[in-house]
Amino acid sequence: MIIIKVFTVFLIIILGIVIRKKNLISSITINEVSIIITKVFYPALIFSSFLKNFNSNEIIKNYLLPLGTILIMTVGYIYGIFISKFLKFKNEKEKNTFRFQCTINNYSFLPLPIILLLYGEKYGSFLILSTFGSEISVWTIGILSLTGNRLKKESFKDILSVPMISIILSVIFIFLRDFINIQNTKIIEIGNSILNTISLVGNATIPIALFIAGAKMGEIKFKNILNFNSLILSLFRLVIIPLTSIYLFYIFSFPEEIRRVLNIVAIMPTAIASIVLSEAFGSDSEFAAQTVLLTHLLSLITIPFFLYIFR
Repeated sequence: MIIIKVFTVFLIIILGIVIRKKNLISSITINEVSIIITKVFYPALIFSSFLKNFNSNEIIKNYLLPLGTILIMTVGYIYGIFISKFLKFKNEKEKNTFRFQCTINNYSFLPLPIILLLYGEKYGSFLILSTFGSEISVWTIGILSLTGNRLKKESFKDILSVPMISIILSVIFIFLRDFINIQNTKIIEIGNSILNTISLVGNATIPIALFIAGAKMGEIKFKNILNFNSLILSLFRLVIIPLTSIYLFYIFSFPEEIRRVLNIVAIMPTAIASIVLSEAFGSDSEFAAQTVLLTHLLSLITIPFFLYIFR
């Protein structure tokens, strides 16, 4: 049953791959839709999910969610630096990309539908809250990896992406809502109508994001993905880093509700955004593309396996 649920998510990705391979969608369209997802649909999902499922006390209570994703990324960062010392790379660019792929994984668009299928909307909101830590990790230790451990001031500006701003505004709005405690029924009715509209827009995020993710993977050439470095990366990203992270959650006594979400984040493959980021920061985007495709293919085996153990 778990395998079937997970595979339905990957079917949308596969559809995107097929559509791109047949040139029914262009690279320009993929990039434009990616921007729309990041700046419109996903922020709408963040805002509606937070307001529907959280109050101020619950946000404070669940502070371990963003800390947990920072822990996952930090474990990957440490492993990436250590393992890269023992591997041979074509150049420093490939080594930096290897470290990034160990550090940052697919922390939002792939785990979100899986969590919604398995646990429901409340846990989807937990995941979105956890991305606060993921975004911080991307633009700190993630960029450190890509740039050979050289962090620039400009990197900190990128932390304030539209999704991150949406998270911050949602949290502020929730605290204001709880503090003011509006009783007027007309104001509440208008607010709920606006929230339902935002929610409708946000609900489009998952299928569109998965389809576009597949379309991006459809641009990757299948040849040369099975090389020693990419296989070692897959082993660490899909098995060793998740096992280490899950063990640490247990050792640090993370609550079960929080562990359910963080465990799923930990077992995800490399981030599709790594292809664009590698290009932007002068690293090896070809190696990034190869490992994105390979880890997503292998995750069809590892994700159901881990989920079976969790259940």
